[in-house]
Amino acid sequence: MMKKLFLMCAIAMLLGLSTETIAQGQYKRSGRVNDRADRQRIRRGVRSGQITRDEARELRERQRQIREERRGYRSDGTLSREERREIRRDERQHDRSIRRYRRNDDRRRGNGYYRRGAGSTSHPVFGRRNRN
Repeated sequence: MMKKLFLMCAIAMLLGLSTETIAQGQYKRSGRVNDRADRQRIRRGVRSGQITRDEARELRERQRQIREERRGYRSDGTLSREERREIRRDERQHDRSIRRYRRNDDRRRGNGYYRRGAGSTSHPVFGRRNRN
């Protein structure tokens, strides 16, 4: 009898923990995961030559401002619906900026690595001749 009770309590605790983690997954976008993905997209754009250094500096500054805004909103202990909405709006605008800068045909000039685009046949890493 004691074993069954212990087993049922353990199962109830596991189910309770799993539903809590699933519920928290809804708001992952407004956290560190999004910042990391944006940093990677900016870094890839700079390395491929699609984003210039000035554009990257501007994008990183905007990302810093969004992070500070989020931190300020959380300082009272919670995010209201309007605050979450404003952060999401800012993040969507930031995503559009990254996309716009990567597609606006401003190219960074320098040594050959940055001049050759990712789709070019002579690109040292992403060139078509290196694919199997």
